[in-house]
Amino acid sequence: MLLLVLSALFFSGASVYCWCKASYCACQRAGQCDNPISFYWLAGICASMIALLLCCLALHTNTGTALWLILTLSCLTGATLSAKLSGQKQRKRIKLKGDLLVGEIN
Repeated sequence: MLLLVLSALFFSGASVYCWCKASYCACQRAGQCDNPISFYWLAGICASMIALLLCCLALHTNTGTALWLILTLSCLTGATLSAKLSGQKQRKRIKLKGDLLVGEIN
């Protein structure tokens, strides 16, 4: 049972990774990567369905579905927090470079 839950956690993480990758590709490279978006969406859906199946096999239908929701939401929360922290670090780096340029004497 524990092995099924750990496998479900792995597939939940993989599905969230694929969804984030598809969203990044759609937002940053609109029109340039239509095939990767469809590949990432398909991989995300398949990984999510496998995770749901593993959770339901481990803990039966009702409890397994609740566990799958908890696993997927925790992975999404982790990905969101990571993206926010990465964005803050990048903004600080850009601001520091901008401050150096402002203080120059022409």
